[in-house]
Amino acid sequence: MLSYRLKLDLFIRLMKILRITVIIILLFIPSATFAGEVDSNSALHFGYSLVFGVFSETLLHYNFDMSAPSRIFYATVIGSIPGLAKEVMDNSDDGGHFSGSDMAFDVAGAFTGSLISNYINNKVRVSVKHQSDGALIRMSYNY
Repeated sequence: MLSYRLKLDLFIRLMKILRITVIIILLFIPSATFAGEVDSNSALHFGYSLVFGVFSETLLHYNFDMSAPSRIFYATVIGSIPGLAKEVMDNSDDGGHFSGSDMAFDVAGAFTGSLISNYINNKVRVSVKHQSDGALIRMSYNY
């Protein structure tokens, strides 16, 4: 049986995962809408890097004490790494080449994702107040 404190921590983590999932769903809608106007490969690079930017910023937001600009910068760098790895692999394949435009979409997606995630992570707060008969869990949106 889980202890009371462990149950609260698990609930808070599940709420963070739910929030991230909603963010990801909302972020894929814009990248799917402009996929017809831009090369579909570029839209995929932007969309995947956007998700990596969201996850990177959220990870940095809750685990490291950084200012917002440096957190967004590092989240953009971390979120761009999978795209860079793919471009390096494409370059090593027979007939493949490193695409600067795909890399630009990777960086733009990671930057956009980290900006959106930073905004949401600063606005939504989860707090737990321990009481004798249980706990009060509050989610609030700061505007």
